[in-house]
Amino acid sequence: MIALAGCGELELLVAVFDALHVPQKVLDETTADRSRPGAADIVAFVQDRARVHADRDDAVYAAAVGHLDEGEAQALSLAHALGCGVLMDERRGRQTAIRQGVPLFGVLGVLLQAKRIGKLERIAPALERMQANGYRISQMLIDEALRLAREAR
Repeated sequence: MIALAGCGELELLVAVFDALHVPQKVLDETTADRSRPGAADIVAFVQDRARVHADRDDAVYAAAVGHLDEGEAQALSLAHALGCGVLMDERRGRQTAIRQGVPLFGVLGVLLQAKRIGKLERIAPALERMQANGYRISQMLIDEALRLAREAR
């Protein structure tokens, strides 16, 4: 959410996903620093467009919180409970989701899907805005996303 908020593209989540579920801890983590680009937008977006869930304390959370941050552990626990996928870009969280068989989505996948369904004309400007706001992404992933989007650099 942080990356999409920072580039002004939070609404793509509504276009790409049928429902948005956010653990309270994720909301807290993504909006704690109100000076971060997009933090205020996340608050308004989640209030209007998502369902916020109370923090969980189940076996999935307990197993994950030992090696992931709390927000990622909460997101995996909630995804298991709801039988849905999870939006996650952190490497360790993604690896854990894959091991657990949780359907996984990343911000690049959101951008690519938004382009496929006609909600985004080009992904390159969004990627550039994300990077300008401090979102770290490898050049290899950027190049692959641009190739999949059929956009020249």
